[in-house]
Amino acid sequence: MKPGRYGMKPLCSLRFRRNLLFVATLSTLILVFLGSVSYHDTLSRNAVWFTIFWAGVFILATAVLALAVDDLRRVRYEHHKRVRELEKELAVAAAEARDLIRQQEDRDRGASDPAVR
Repeated sequence: MKPGRYGMKPLCSLRFRRNLLFVATLSTLILVFLGSVSYHDTLSRNAVWFTIFWAGVFILATAVLALAVDDLRRVRYEHHKRVRELEKELAVAAAEARDLIRQQEDRDRGASDPAVR
């Protein structure tokens, strides 16, 4: 994690993002279960509490989707960054291999050509 203006940025950490996503998803599932099974009768009697409860669940579910999309975007960015780094390393290695092959060919020509001696 890189320190920012206000300290560490926790959403930059893969582990923190994934843990937060897990907890938010689990909380959403529990609230949906409780709202539809345990608290169904209580929520059905009062329209205000019904609306507040399900609006909260909807907001939490939207937050889970936003976290998932953000995590996907960051993972794809990191993957593309790693691929670019590997392509650069591969290009350097290929250039070194071509140089070694040329040097070997030059040595082979020098050893087999009697006029060079």
